[in-house]
Amino acid sequence: MKSVNFQLDHHNALEITQINEQLYEMRLSVNGSISVFYLTREQLCTDSRIEAFQDRLSSDLFTDNK
Repeated sequence: MKSVNFQLDHHNALEITQINEQLYEMRLSVNGSISVFYLTREQLCTDSRIEAFQDRLSSDLFTDNK
């Protein structure tokens, strides 16, 4: 299995693991909460899916916790 891990900052990370030729596991850790997604190669390469993760990260990282 091949795996790539992006440490986004102290508490947030994105890890993508190739399970087989067409299936990937993506773990998104945001502020201590972990979400796991199983995606095909086609889904993983779709811009709209990536944009959704970027939106989620932006909203969680830049939320005012006052």
